[in-house]
Amino acid sequence: MRALKIFGLALLMIIAAQGRTFAEMPEISAGETYFDIFKGVYVLKGNVYVSANNHGFKAVVTADEALVSVAKQKCWADGNVKLTQENIIFSCDRAYMQWATKTAEVTGKVNFENKKSVTISSDTAVFNWQEKIVDFYGKVTVKADKKLKFAEGVELDGKEYQHVKYNVVENEILELDKTFDAPEVVIPSAEE
Repeated sequence: MRALKIFGLALLMIIAAQGRTFAEMPEISAGETYFDIFKGVYVLKGNVYVSANNHGFKAVVTADEALVSVAKQKCWADGNVKLTQENIIFSCDRAYMQWATKTAEVTGKVNFENKKSVTISSDTAVFNWQEKIVDFYGKVTVKADKKLKFAEGVELDGKEYQHVKYNVVENEILELDKTFDAPEVVIPSAEE
């Protein structure tokens, strides 16, 4: 009976936390879905689909597997990950999204496409969706059409870079670095 009361209290706290953190509850589906009460995460396996609208930021994440913590406002996705928002598409092996910091960190075979004008591939990337800035790191290649803009003093002069900074809203390359001391992008464990 005591365990049932604790479970009920924990469930009430999770529901209350959800109401405060999202403008809308995320739409979550998968082949197998369950809530791990001890970790406080939704466990999603097979055909994962998460659609979120967090105070104007609307995005869809698909993957083979994912963990979603509504209370912590975090999502970990693994295997054939695709993040879609309006005209942009990220695909990668792994992703870690945090609503509080408004960032998505992606690793492994990163491909970014702005349907309007540019395709960028890299080893890792960090996307700040509030500022609409993406930093690509590692072996970075850029394929651009004539609609792509460049910041003053920046021009596409090679096929491969170590760092590229791109403004999604302005459709503008802000930085192209052939040598760059890139930060290590590490996807943290959901246990942390």
